[in-house]
Amino acid sequence: MTLKELGGVGVGSLKDANLAMLAKWWWRFKTNPESSWRKVIWSIHHSERSSNPIPGKMTIAGPWKQVIKVSRDTEKYGINLSDCFWADLRVGESVSFWKERWIEGETLQSRYPGLFELERSKNAMVANRVKVINSAVVLNFCWVRLPATTEEVEAVQNMTEDLLAAARGYSEDQWRWEHDESGTFSVKSLKNSLQNARFSNLGNDFVWNNWNPTKVNFLAWRISLDRVPTLIALAHRDVITGQIRCKFYDQQEEDADHLFVNCEVARYLWNFVSHWCKVASIYAFRAKDLLDWHKHV
Repeated sequence: MTLKELGGVGVGSLKDANLAMLAKWWWRFKTNPESSWRKVIWSIHHSERSSNPIPGKMTIAGPWKQVIKVSRDTEKYGINLSDCFWADLRVGESVSFWKERWIEGETLQSRYPGLFELERSKNAMVANRVKVINSAVVLNFCWVRLPATTEEVEAVQNMTEDLLAAARGYSEDQWRWEHDESGTFSVKSLKNSLQNARFSNLGNDFVWNNWNPTKVNFLAWRISLDRVPTLIALAHRDVITGQIRCKFYDQQEEDADHLFVNCEVARYLWNFVSHWCKVASIYAFRAKDLLDWHKHV
């Protein structure tokens, strides 16, 4: 399942593909504010007490519950799905002031959790809190109580500086996806990010050759990782318990290097191949040497 860039076969994970396709509904929810299905979801799942960037009541059964749970699965691999979306802010009528990214860095909810607790309307949009009147930025907060402690007052001052520094225009808000250079969400980009987070580099510099049939490429890839079911490999897995010496050359045990390079039969075959291709004789000490041999012809 590991990506080819990490030395794998590049088949892909069905679980990662499923998570990426479910996450696409997050993108659709953000980029289609006027669609009928979004309004239905909002009316059913919206809650002022919820801190989720996407509304969702887990007590309500249905497919939308699975969409909400995607973020939990991606966080297991170090990907915070909420932070992967950010708003290229203009008017701010469709962007949550506290819960969504629209200024540099993290959300205001994460940056100023104390002020978020004082907020009366936690689902307020940017346009409700930041207004531009006669080219001047006017901030309009709605607190449960006024910030009183030194920490709260200092947090208000810092947040005010952040808000005044945020550039705003007068066109429609645009959403951007962090894992793709185009800024547009794609299932492939999230699936690749999940696989890069899940799988470590196999340390295999094998290069897939498009000229070869798939079965030849796959066999060569298995040889590069020493995953060929030779007699020694089968014995290590307790598949066989008998003779592990080469059937053609009884003096040596059958591992990948012997089977493909060192056996007298293998040497004869490679000599025949080099003569048939009209190239210099093929000499190799290990099976992996054969995989790079074509680069030097």
